[in-house]
Amino acid sequence: MTRYVALLRGIGPATHAKMPLGALAERCATAGLADVVSVGNTGNLVLSSAKPQGEVEAIVTGAVTSFGLGNEVFTRTARQLAKLIEMAPFPDAAAERPGKLGVCFFHKDPRWPKDYFDYKGPERLTMLSSHLIVDYGGQISVSRLTIEKAVGARMTQRNWSSVLRIAAAMVSTDG
Repeated sequence: MTRYVALLRGIGPATHAKMPLGALAERCATAGLADVVSVGNTGNLVLSSAKPQGEVEAIVTGAVTSFGLGNEVFTRTARQLAKLIEMAPFPDAAAERPGKLGVCFFHKDPRWPKDYFDYKGPERLTMLSSHLIVDYGGQISVSRLTIEKAVGARMTQRNWSSVLRIAAAMVSTDG
């Protein structure tokens, strides 16, 4: 069995009213996924399956759709998440301000814009496969980055603290 995290895009109060995360976890379990637990309150499900990653993503997407919602689902294996953490491109930000270090998860390796390779800030950027790591430094709310528009692909973002919490849950619930 492979451990996965399913990251839901756009989870908030309106979606919680229609789809409590505990109920989503139950539907995923009913659909054949094992050891399904919700981590945090922002749409992170840790689960196990012998199925390939694409099928797991489709199963979770189907469960979300069954609530009448269209939130996108992004999946990563425990191994993929561990590799991302191991590569931690901004160790100072991870240690000093993990809540302001963002990890953007894309479905596949996007075509990174040329100006992201030469980006002069105020944020620091690193592209790692299908992830964009952003050290926002100061306040995230004042960032002028328009990541999806610049990259031309949809994504979901979690801060470094959340990524570490998800990774810990993947290990602690690993059978």
